[in-house]
Amino acid sequence: MSNNHDRDFHYSCRCGKANFQSVKHRSGILLIGGAEGGKLGEDQATTWLLNRAKGGNYLVLRFGDLGGQADWICDNYPSLIGSAAELSIDSREGANHPDVIEYIRNADILFFAGGDQNQYEDLWESTKVETAINYLINDKKVPVAGTSAGMAILGDFYYAPTHEGVLSSEILNNPFHFNTKDFYRSDFIRVPFLKKVVTDTHLDRLNQDHPETRYSRLFGFLARNVHDNHNQLPAYAIGLEEGAFLAIDEHGIAKVYGNGTDKGQDAYFLQTNGTLPEQMEPDRPLIWNNNGQAVKVYRIAGTPSGSGEFDLKDWSSAAGGGWEYWYTKGGMAGFKRVPVA
Repeated sequence: MSNNHDRDFHYSCRCGKANFQSVKHRSGILLIGGAEGGKLGEDQATTWLLNRAKGGNYLVLRFGDLGGQADWICDNYPSLIGSAAELSIDSREGANHPDVIEYIRNADILFFAGGDQNQYEDLWESTKVETAINYLINDKKVPVAGTSAGMAILGDFYYAPTHEGVLSSEILNNPFHFNTKDFYRSDFIRVPFLKKVVTDTHLDRLNQDHPETRYSRLFGFLARNVHDNHNQLPAYAIGLEEGAFLAIDEHGIAKVYGNGTDKGQDAYFLQTNGTLPEQMEPDRPLIWNNNGQAVKVYRIAGTPSGSGEFDLKDWSSAAGGGWEYWYTKGGMAGFKRVPVA
């Protein structure tokens, strides 16, 4: 079944038949580092997600056109779902259309596709789609997942650039760089356990089109999180390497799925360590040192069966990983990551 409405939205049920009978839900959040595509750990993480509303209606939300994520679910997990569908919401008119709202409210599992988080913010924020999404997450309590841009918008603070994304060196050398102008805090999507959290993905990506990794960018985002929230502490950040899948259960306990190697499957939980940046001014390098202990970070390496444990209720109870301190004595050149002895 498909539905096109003057290109305001596209809907297609790729397998099964959406049923509106009650499915038992266990809420949960699956954050994906952004380059899943057959990564080790993806199967177990996906199974974890689908089992939280087994037999339910799986809905992929995106913009621009329909994709293949629902087809992949249909091909690989038919016994765990009742149906799988794609819904592309391509205008603010579409984001207020009654059919769109019905499709969303009837979902039992919600997946936010990657793409451009700026489009999600521009097209969906302050619409009936926003209301429907928050109903699903906070009232119906369905499990929700997001990859890349879809993960970015699940944070309380989020970065939605209109053009070029800010580089690590740009935000550390000038925390108010022009490319940071699309850093927001809003009530767009309100996700349990992600209050005061900014997220970032693709931390380890490094290629011709992406000349810098994003670890220190996430550190810069945390500094902006503090500043933009009137210097209130504590503040938090979560970042994932591309092969990491972070599963957060209904109790706020996170574990990490990944490839079980030493590369590309780590999750990072950043928190302020009691002090504000020493220097945070336009056109000057960020200084956030605190004697080499500005930010406390817990790092968990993912495994195919799921590893580690981090409690997002208190941000201190943790197992299966290791603590680090991140700081900068001055911009990108002064940025360091040091394991806690």
